[in-house]
Amino acid sequence: MASKDVLIPCGALMLEGVLQTPEHGKAILGRALICHPHPLYGGNMHNNVTRALSDSLVERGLVVLRFNFRGVGKSQGRHGDGLEEIQDVKAGMDFLLQVVDPDSPRIVLAGYSFGCWVGFRAASEDPRPTHLIGISPPLDAYDFTFLRKETRPKLLVAGDRDFICPVTQFTALVDEIPEPKKGITIEGDDHFHIGREKYLVGAADAFLDEFP
Repeated sequence: MASKDVLIPCGALMLEGVLQTPEHGKAILGRALICHPHPLYGGNMHNNVTRALSDSLVERGLVVLRFNFRGVGKSQGRHGDGLEEIQDVKAGMDFLLQVVDPDSPRIVLAGYSFGCWVGFRAASEDPRPTHLIGISPPLDAYDFTFLRKETRPKLLVAGDRDFICPVTQFTALVDEIPEPKKGITIEGDDHFHIGREKYLVGAADAFLDEFP
């Protein structure tokens, strides 16, 4: 795979990102945008989960963009309490759709923790993503009831020891949202998934196989 640093216009701001593309000669089977966890708790695009998911999606033949929200790393601006970051996601989508014309219309929007909430909120206002992947949605901190109207294929994954995404709340959310959907609970895993990334990648692969 190839990887290069990019700058993403977002209104008056520039956001830093990394664009990964499949190895030369491999068919491009879609695109993916990945949103990182909470900036105020050390989250950035180099997080273990975002990197593992990005590498896996590129191996599947997707062009993948992961980026830093405003105020993180070299991205301009300051933290916007999650609401202004919705514009960052939309800017990332704009950039990603200008990069390459793939052989498939699939556009995956994936987010981890805070990135799950912001990414899914952006997707609720944007019809372009075709598949949604949410890792460890922070149900103790943010309202996800808007997903009750989300009819695109979606995957939600969480560990059964996640203190920010309690199992009872996670199960209730998965039950409430409409099909098509997959809800996966990883036994013995917590919110950070350190050393457990393969289970997240496996869940994402199975989901994309089931919902091409």
